[in-house]
Amino acid sequence: MNGIKKREAALIAAIYCICIAFMTYQLLVAKNIQAVIFCIIFTVLLAVMITALILLLHRYMHSVMVRLSDMIASLIDMRETEVFSVLNDDLLSKLQSQVLKLSRILKLQNKKLRNEKNEIKSLISDISHQLKNPLANLKIYVSLIMDEDINPLMRMEYLKNIDNQLDKLNWLMESMIKMTRLESGIIQLNREESSLNDVLLTSLKQIYQKALKKNIDIVFIPSEKYIRLSIDLRWTAEAITNILDNSVKYTQESGNIKIQVHKYELFARIDIEDNGVGFDEKEVNDIFKRFYRGKNSNGIDGVGIGLYLTREIISMQDGYIKAKSESGKGSTFSVFLPLES
Repeated sequence: MNGIKKREAALIAAIYCICIAFMTYQLLVAKNIQAVIFCIIFTVLLAVMITALILLLHRYMHSVMVRLSDMIASLIDMRETEVFSVLNDDLLSKLQSQVLKLSRILKLQNKKLRNEKNEIKSLISDISHQLKNPLANLKIYVSLIMDEDINPLMRMEYLKNIDNQLDKLNWLMESMIKMTRLESGIIQLNREESSLNDVLLTSLKQIYQKALKKNIDIVFIPSEKYIRLSIDLRWTAEAITNILDNSVKYTQESGNIKIQVHKYELFARIDIEDNGVGFDEKEVNDIFKRFYRGKNSNGIDGVGIGLYLTREIISMQDGYIKAKSESGKGSTFSVFLPLES
C-alpha cells in the first residue's frame, strides 16, 4: 500500500509541474493572461477530479480487502461464504471460485486422512482382539504341559490343541495379510477372459472335503449358455470359496447347498443357497464388515474376514454382492459380475 501511495503522489506532482510550467510559459513568454487563468482553472478541476478518483479507488480497495478478509476468516472457520457475486465475470469472482474450490479439495483430503487414521486404529484394535484368545489358549496349554505329573495321553491332547491353535493363528495372519494388501492397493487384480464355470469348479474343489465330512449335498446348476467374464480367476475363485466355506460351516450335517448361475444382458448372477442356521435380516448390512461375527456364529470357528474379503474382491471387479436370510432357515448370497463386453 505504501508503494501505491508513493506512485500516486509522484503522478499528481508530475501533473502539477506540467501545469505550472505551462502557466509560467504563458505568463512570462507569451504574456497571455487568459491562457494562464484557463490553465489555473483546468489545474484546479483536474486536481479535484484526481483527488476524488483516488478517494474512490481507496474506498473500493478497502472494501475489497475487507471482503477478502471476511472470506479468509470464513474458510478458517470451515465455512464457504461467497463475498463476491458469482454472476460477475471478473477477476475477484474467479479468484473466489478458485479459493473455494481449493478449500473443498483440502476438506476432502482432511476427511480422507481422518478416515484412514480411524481405519488404522480400528484395524489395530481388531487385530489385537483376534490374537488375544489364541495366544491366551496357547499360554494355558503350555503351562499344563510343563506339569511333570501330567498323563502322557493328556500331554498329547494338549499338544494337538496347541497345533490347532497355531494353525488358527497362521490362517488368521494369512487372511489379515491378504486383507491389508487388498486395502492398500498392493495387490493388482489381473483381469482376463475367463469362464465362470471354471471359477466355480475351482472354488468347489476347495471346500469339497469339508462338505463331505459333514455329509452335505452340493448341487451345482450351471448356466446353459457359455458365460465369459473379464476377471482375475484366482482372486474371484477365492471370493466364491469364502462364501461356500461359510455355507459349509453354518450348515448342519446332511444339509444342502445349491449353486445356480443366471445370465443377464449385462451381468452374470451366482446364487449360493444353503439351509443352515442363517442370520437375522437386521444383520444384512453388518455381515460384510471386517471381523464381524453374527449372533448365530457361537461355537463355530471363524474370525469374520471371509465375507469382507469377498466383497472387496468383487467390488474391485465392478461387481457387487447381495445377501438375504432368515434366522434358522438358511441363507442366499447372490454375486453379480459384469459380462465381458
